Amino acid sequence: MTEAVAPIRLAVSESLVSQVNLNDARAAMQVWLKRMSQDLNIPIEFSPRVFDTSEEILRRARAGQFDAVALNVIEYREIADALDPGHVIAESDGEQYLLLTKSAGPVRRLSDLRGKRLTVLRAPRMCLAAPWLANLLKEGQLGESDQFFASISSDLKPSRVVLPVFFGQADACITSRRGFETMSELNPQVARDLTVIARSPELVVTFYTFHKNYHGVSRERFAKVYADMPASAAGRQLATLFQFQGLAVKEVSCLAPSLAILETSDRHRTGAAR
Repeated sequence: MTEAVAPIRLAVSESLVSQVNLNDARAAMQVWLKRMSQDLNIPIEFSPRVFDTSEEILRRARAGQFDAVALNVIEYREIADALDPGHVIAESDGEQYLLLTKSAGPVRRLSDLRGKRLTVLRAPRMCLAAPWLANLLKEGQLGESDQFFASISSDLKPSRVVLPVFFGQADACITSRRGFETMSELNPQVARDLTVIARSPELVVTFYTFHKNYHGVSRERFAKVYADMPASAAGRQLATLFQFQGLAVKEVSCLAPSLAILETSDRHRTGAAR
């Protein structure tokens, strides 16, 4: 009699779905997990709500209550000692943040934005935008974000972040390179009229990884199913909803630029508190 294969216990952080309707995300994820289970020929256990809060992710990691997890780098940093120290499953291309302003306007450098209006893209992969900006200001000895800018607003849609700068309703914006490139393809005038005054390194900010104590035979198959996502309708639906391409296994060292932003931010905060 063949021994039953243990199910994979999967946890998915709610931090990955703030940009989309939660019910749509749950439905798409359920379809994808059913497809994954069929492809792997292994049951997949997950929360009845599909997504867990950050607090639940951290608690379950400490208690060893999942085998694989999808989370952001801020959550990862809190529980890295409980996770696989070798690899993550992430997008092939990293995320990059751009600080944009009008090409023909008075702003030429970050210091010129004192007392100006800033808009910021609010999305799961923008989770490091605030510490990245805070680090830029600290390094330029320009103070805190909320005191430096006259106002800071945010929106889920790249167009509502970029176009106010284009039309002069805001002085600068922080958006993703991917979002800006898409807008520029649709409206080349946007690319011509806006200029980049700061850009982040390429960042890996959301990804899958395994618990350090999980050594099941299905690890490699789990990663392969994600690499083959574009080949299935369920995979394409999920990729469209969460706005990513394919996923691939990467060395955990790919997280270094993202972790460096958080560590620098911590040092600045600690220094300010003294």
